[in-house]
Amino acid sequence: MQIKVRSRKLRDGKRDTVYLDYYDHGRRWLEYLGVYLTGNRPADKETLRLAENIAAKRRLELASDEHGFAMQAKQKADFIDYCRKLGESKRSPNTRVVWRNATGHLRTFAGGPIQFSKVSHSFLQSFKEYLLGRVKQNSALVYLARIKTASRQAVKDGILSKNPASDVSIKRQATRREFLTLEELERLAQTKCSNQDTRAAFLFSAFSGLRYSDVKALAWHKVKHVNGGCVLEFTQAKTGGVETVPLSEQATAILKDQTDARASTRIKTEIPSDAVFKLGAQQTIDKAIRDWVKRAEIGKKISFHSARHTFATLSLTHGVDLYTLSKLLGHKHIGTTEIYAQVVDQKKRQAVEMLPRLNGGGQ
Repeated sequence: MQIKVRSRKLRDGKRDTVYLDYYDHGRRWLEYLGVYLTGNRPADKETLRLAENIAAKRRLELASDEHGFAMQAKQKADFIDYCRKLGESKRSPNTRVVWRNATGHLRTFAGGPIQFSKVSHSFLQSFKEYLLGRVKQNSALVYLARIKTASRQAVKDGILSKNPASDVSIKRQATRREFLTLEELERLAQTKCSNQDTRAAFLFSAFSGLRYSDVKALAWHKVKHVNGGCVLEFTQAKTGGVETVPLSEQATAILKDQTDARASTRIKTEIPSDAVFKLGAQQTIDKAIRDWVKRAEIGKKISFHSARHTFATLSLTHGVDLYTLSKLLGHKHIGTTEIYAQVVDQKKRQAVEMLPRLNGGGQ
């Protein structure tokens, strides 16, 4: 909207009346201010200054009204739909699934759409209790974290004035990160697997530390040969971070096997011709891995992600420092990597406790 100070001569020809000229999308109207220009230059200058001050005040009032109207309209929108759209914008398919699950729980809890204006601290605190009563504690933490992310984004977008979820939290519950020892990994490698690509991809992850999403998306043009070795240059599917990862001899050998003899596949989903590993859905892959592990007589609950845990624990066990491992795993925060250090420390403690004791104590 435009507001301009204008004047025009009255019929008596002695004075000019001063008014505000409003123009907005083809509509025009005037506001007469009741002040006049008389030809006295100092007095007329003060009159025009007064008129400009009134115009500035009108602009602020209109802007405030428009902003307030816009804020009210935004706050009447559906927060759950906002969460859904935010989740759909994520790069990683697995991340999008987590957002869908979180949004689904929120919709069930709310019983339908919920306006932004109704998303309060007490509402989110009740949602937290709802989650803890229906899913495991760490799953509840993950789902709540997504809704908290949406709340923070709503503040950035100017929909909420403050984040109602700022002090709503769930404590992470310590869980066992299943991994394979070097001996178990060797035994698994010597055991027949029902799918060659599943076998190769799992072992590759165990020797490179890549997530399932990155292994599945790995294409041959991302494999670079530098100074007689192999490196991967790719973008992480989960975080979007650009990574350059050097490969061990074992991981490089697996890639060579993939080039020498490509296994046939019966996967129905479309797979890029440049893909290094032809992998289907993670659920199907994990089932094949469970059968493979059982055939190898390894009594652990192993999934594809266990290969990444195996890489991390074996690396720390064989002297790789925590900072370097964090970079190899593509972690944004070293605190995430420290979890594996705790696992290795526990293994050391167990090893010490297994040492034979001398008869007669410590004399």
